[in-house]
Amino acid sequence: MASPEPGRGAGVAAAVVVMAALVAGISLIEFFVAQAYRETAMRLLAALVLLVAVSPVRAIVRACTERRAPWGVGDAGAGAPETRAQDSRFARFHDEIRSSARSQSYFEHLLWPRLVALAQASGAPADALEKPRGRRFGRGPSIAALARIIASLEARR
Repeated sequence: MASPEPGRGAGVAAAVVVMAALVAGISLIEFFVAQAYRETAMRLLAALVLLVAVSPVRAIVRACTERRAPWGVGDAGAGAPETRAQDSRFARFHDEIRSSARSQSYFEHLLWPRLVALAQASGAPADALEKPRGRRFGRGPSIAALARIIASLEARR
């Protein structure tokens, strides 16, 4: 399952902040650094701004490329086919909940209709569930809010 894209507004804001830092640094260097050392100071400033700008990207790439040991690797066997099927279902649901917490649109269009359908299947009216609000920057409800909804569905079983 593909993860949703982060908002474009956050990327634009980050680019504006980096540009403002560069402009401020360059103007300070022009006013306060002697002519003989300006080129070196400019290079140091550029390296510092590049380091600050690339640090979040490094963390994202590291998290995406990190390999985790598959479940049951340390156990005696690979497990029964039923266990593997349950593990894949758990992984799919886990990914769906994480995607819903990252994207309000994903939550509203995919997970929320499924939760309402589960509530109706258990005999509750469609409006029995209280839809949690999204968070700032287009993110979906928090993991705690999703846990409360799922717990309320389990309690009705």
